[in-house]
Amino acid sequence: MAQPDLQHRILEMKQALLDRGVSLTPRREKLLEVLIASDNHPSASEIHEGVRRYYPGTSLATIYNTIELLKETGQVLEIEFSGAANRYDGRIPDSHPHLICLECERVDDLQLPEDDGSLGEIAKATGYQIVRRRTDYYGICPECQIKQGGAAPSKGGDSTSDL
Repeated sequence: MAQPDLQHRILEMKQALLDRGVSLTPRREKLLEVLIASDNHPSASEIHEGVRRYYPGTSLATIYNTIELLKETGQVLEIEFSGAANRYDGRIPDSHPHLICLECERVDDLQLPEDDGSLGEIAKATGYQIVRRRTDYYGICPECQIKQGGAAPSKGGDSTSDL
């Protein structure tokens, strides 16, 4: 899973909105910039804060409405949480796995080898039409491990439990 060219992603998102007949107001353009500039999957509130730095009168409803349009056009992946605010990924809008810190709620993309076709096998075995998947891994990020007084494990080291 390669990281996308961020300027190209903004152009794709703009085009998707234009194709839906949505006008690209300065607030909406700033929302796209804030969403793409964040590498930690921002919440709607965090996007709102970023846009309000430039356009103080921007409502949270404008943020949610634009995010909804982006979701409908396949330009944003919503990462849902039951006990916390949903987060949004505009850089890689296709389903992909994430690492989620249980302490600070940081969300990182996880790059794994391409799917081996198991979705097709699941569909065939169950009769389900698979629309999307979600695989997330929960743990404590390196920064939180350091804050807790421990040393962060080296990358590639085995610190798994119950896998």
